[in-house]
Amino acid sequence: RLEEIALKIVLIQQTTKPAVHHPHIVVFAGDHGIAKTGLVNAYPQEVTAQMVLNFAHGGAAINVFCRQNQLTLKVVDAGVNFDFTSSPINVIDAKIGYGTKNYLTQSAMTISEAEQAIAKGRSIVRQLATDGCNCIGFGEMGIGNTSSATLITSAITGLPVVEFTGR
Repeated sequence: RLEEIALKIVLIQQTTKPAVHHPHIVVFAGDHGIAKTGLVNAYPQEVTAQMVLNFAHGGAAINVFCRQNQLTLKVVDAGVNFDFTSSPINVIDAKIGYGTKNYLTQSAMTISEAEQAIAKGRSIVRQLATDGCNCIGFGEMGIGNTSSATLITSAITGLPVVEFTGR
């Protein structure tokens, strides 16, 4: 398996001597409207903001992972139902809104909002590349995100939601 990964890296970097420069983990955090109902989540929506603050202060498992592996962590507010601008923390503001809408009653996002979110993510990645980063890992955080991801996966694959739920 290691040889397969090495081959992919060699092909991506187009060199027989690949190197990793300034590796980053970028965690995008956002709230989901469905979480306000409590129907799909074990924890209240406010936990998303609490976790972002924990990431920003270096107290989460991802922080330990990054420190142990010499990775830079970037935390992105991609739509948390909280205002981080008054806090003196290092969180990238890519907020489209204060969370999505409840997909049980309306579309979670408009097409325009989704396009804006993708553009902001693309901009963050481009800036990291401009700064010399050539290896990025992605993460996400948001109470209720598993149900949203399940719906997206179902829509993309055309398979019923039940195929992606349960143990």
